Amino acid sequence: MMQTRCALMLAFVCFQAPVHPVEGAVTTLQKSIRLYEYGKYDSTILVIRDHLRKHGKEEQTEQLVPLVTEALVRRGEFVSAHRLISMYRTKYPQSPFIPRLWYIEGIALAREEKYPGAITAFSMALKTGVSYTLDSLVILNTEKICMHMASEEFSELDARDIHRRLVEIMKFYEIEKLITLGQFAKAVTCADGFRQAYPRSRYGVVLREWITRAQEAKKGTLQIGLLAPISGEEEEIGKQVVQGAQLAISRLQPQNGQTVKCVVLDTRGNMMTTAQKTRELLDEHKVSVIIGPVLSQTATVTAAMLIDKPNVMISPTATDEGIADMGENVFQMNVTIGVLGRKIARYAIENLSIKEFVILAPRTAYGRILAASFKEELKKRNLELLAEEYYEEGANDYREQFQNIRKKLLTRHLERLSTERGTDFRGVITRRDSILYSDSTLAVGGLFIPGDAEDVVMLAPQVMFHRIRTQILGSSGWHQPKVLKDGKRYVFNAVISTSFELDQSGKEWGDFVKAYKKRYNTEPDRVAALGYDAATLVMKAIRETGGDDPKRIREVLARTDRFHGISGIVSFEEGRRANNECAVYKITESGFVRVQ
Repeated sequence: MMQTRCALMLAFVCFQAPVHPVEGAVTTLQKSIRLYEYGKYDSTILVIRDHLRKHGKEEQTEQLVPLVTEALVRRGEFVSAHRLISMYRTKYPQSPFIPRLWYIEGIALAREEKYPGAITAFSMALKTGVSYTLDSLVILNTEKICMHMASEEFSELDARDIHRRLVEIMKFYEIEKLITLGQFAKAVTCADGFRQAYPRSRYGVVLREWITRAQEAKKGTLQIGLLAPISGEEEEIGKQVVQGAQLAISRLQPQNGQTVKCVVLDTRGNMMTTAQKTRELLDEHKVSVIIGPVLSQTATVTAAMLIDKPNVMISPTATDEGIADMGENVFQMNVTIGVLGRKIARYAIENLSIKEFVILAPRTAYGRILAASFKEELKKRNLELLAEEYYEEGANDYREQFQNIRKKLLTRHLERLSTERGTDFRGVITRRDSILYSDSTLAVGGLFIPGDAEDVVMLAPQVMFHRIRTQILGSSGWHQPKVLKDGKRYVFNAVISTSFELDQSGKEWGDFVKAYKKRYNTEPDRVAALGYDAATLVMKAIRETGGDDPKRIREVLARTDRFHGISGIVSFEEGRRANNECAVYKITESGFVRVQ
């Protein structure tokens, strides 16, 4: 931080006294200028503030305010300077000092390292008419600022109306930044556009040298894209994914003389921004593979844009069901909600030999997706779903749902009895049947309850209370200490599916943590591990194929089976390209015991 600020010690221009000042103001102004020139900025501020308090309504205020503003910026009192400049522009909109104040504001913003704002202020200074001296300083300081700007800050300025002379400087230094980052394809494209826009630019000779170097470097460089929210509400998640991925890329570079560079673009967690950044990766950076996006809603945007394109996308963290179904080139590495539903259904069928089921799910998106994926597995195997009931999340009364389930089970029981006896059952439960079986226990092979811990501890005792004998099945919402503590004996022997937990006792995790902390000076979590694993799969595919042909990379990724990553095991479902590796646990008196 200190090095950046030292490089941006931007020059000021000495304030010029008015030609015909009022007598009292001359003394104050001359005294203030003298103090300012001697570097006594505190005294300059005190003298002018004292004068303004007594004579603030005099005409000479218009000349004194710019000088005190300049002194405030010199002292690093940026908030006061910005407030004074804003007030001044409102009070004196036609003042000849307005261009100078735009320049001073640009200096303040540069000192605060708010570089896009600084260039915008300099642009306003040029547009409103600065002197020859200030004009030169605007150009000089814009160059200094551009040397320190990040790649995304150049993109931020694209949407602003910047003075043409400053745009030329920005575009030149943006090309340099792209080359420094190894983004050679976009650098060459931008250079072509620069030469057309500025055929007589003073940067022409240097630019030609840069592009020659970039074109040579491009021959041995492969680029992959990474989309993540590195600003905004989800920036912590995004940064963990980016850092994990970059660590993997740096450790797994190909051995054939090629170099893999990662182009990281900020989605801000916004769907519109994600579409723009996806387009940039495809059209400007020419990437074959995109790691990300991170959030499910943004991953859906990129997946839709890749329909009928060869480019490959692998999201490390998106969990919404169906994203990987949008194209054969789209992969989801994190376990989706639907996978959990299909997994517990398969386990119940194959390992517990259950042939008939009932679903009791919350009326939420989570509950409906799990119920739908569970039913999908049953349908595939031509198995029977006897009843399907939904409840309001957080409810206390489930009598209606259990009564409906009992009614379906009793109907099924009576149908079987009629078949055994050779009698005719018309599907109507008589009053006599209701009374006869009111205290009877009715059985069903499996009862799937994809609820969260709060609901589970209320529902589990109701199963026994309503005299239903069954194998209770659950999902990741059960995998909480509260279920063991408050569910008591009613949850024992329930079987649930859930995502893999990190094995933090193994050597692989220890090595990952050590390398991550050494590079980023912070502890990683599972999100960082997911980013690392996604990049590892991509790098392994690049190594195996010897290049960045998206079709061949897609084929390698599609064959991923039982890949033991830092975050867990990854296997892509046949025809689905979504990770289907999750764990099955049984709830016992001693806790959650993994059974598959």
